[in-house]
Amino acid sequence: MKLELYKTTTMLPAIQQMIAPTSFLKNTFFPDGETFYTEEVLLDFTKGKRKMAPFVAPRVGGITMDREGYKTVKYLAPKIAPQRVLTIDDLVIRGLGENVISSKTPQQRQVELLAKDIKELTAMITRRQEWMSAQALLNGKVVMKGFTDRSDKDYVEQVLDFNFTNKEVLEGTDRWGQGGKIYEDLEEWKLKITQLTDATVDMAILGRDALKAFRNDATIQKLMDIRNMNNIEYKPVYRGEGVSYIGRIAELNLDIYTYDSWYLEDDKVLKPYIPANTVILAKSNLGETLYGAITQMEKSEQFVTYEGKIVPRSWADVNAEARMIRLASRPVPKPNDADEWFVAQVV
Repeated sequence: MKLELYKTTTMLPAIQQMIAPTSFLKNTFFPDGETFYTEEVLLDFTKGKRKMAPFVAPRVGGITMDREGYKTVKYLAPKIAPQRVLTIDDLVIRGLGENVISSKTPQQRQVELLAKDIKELTAMITRRQEWMSAQALLNGKVVMKGFTDRSDKDYVEQVLDFNFTNKEVLEGTDRWGQGGKIYEDLEEWKLKITQLTDATVDMAILGRDALKAFRNDATIQKLMDIRNMNNIEYKPVYRGEGVSYIGRIAELNLDIYTYDSWYLEDDKVLKPYIPANTVILAKSNLGETLYGAITQMEKSEQFVTYEGKIVPRSWADVNAEARMIRLASRPVPKPNDADEWFVAQVV
């Protein structure tokens, strides 16, 4: 039976079963959610409400209460579409790690290169999704540049804005390590989230400079040293993929983490997902990642729409003896409530 290796419906199951690279921020705060059969996704937004039931006078049956409202926004999902070319030269040259004297045929190398390309392109998409999750957390919005050429000069800008306001920049002697009160800051920011949403914040992610100031703070060290109180536990454990568990503040119900992972920005500068001077207070599962549909032309020269997280496409240029493989995705990170986390620049 002839297997059409590059057919979309052949590649889709393989991609769905492939284990994507770990992405701590996306998986923790915006795990995969609904997929749509349109390029637009529906974003439902709420704001924390804390209404109480009213008292009623004698012989009054009850008071009619309005339902808590939410806003639905239709949003065109941004498109991520890395692609790679396979030429005849790739099939006749010895691969990385392959024996100098090899009996592999071009057809065998073609299958191996397809799997390798899919894996690497999937990793690129995963890193972009991790970047989107980081931007949503740090700024409450994601500014995306849709490039139109290979020179990365011409682009169309698209903004996903959640109207996030829980931000603070410490200055002067309020900065950590310069006289700032670290314990009181964490307590105040956590309390603010609880006041706005009643959410149970249980995680604090510290950038490297913020973590250094936390460890060296005299008050924090004193609380660590008080025997039998067990309020601050300092037991660093590396969890893998750049994630380190640092310890726990029992009274605040906060687990302390740091995340050492970087990405190569469009300007070719290596940057951390979590800036060194930043602290994020949040809970897991803040929201979800929605996916818009991918519409593309298939070999039948008909447009076909696919609902899914990552959709492959391949086409050949017979004259150039080249084949293209492309993976496309339309992810949108969506928080349930933009008041449920807090971001501060502390150093």
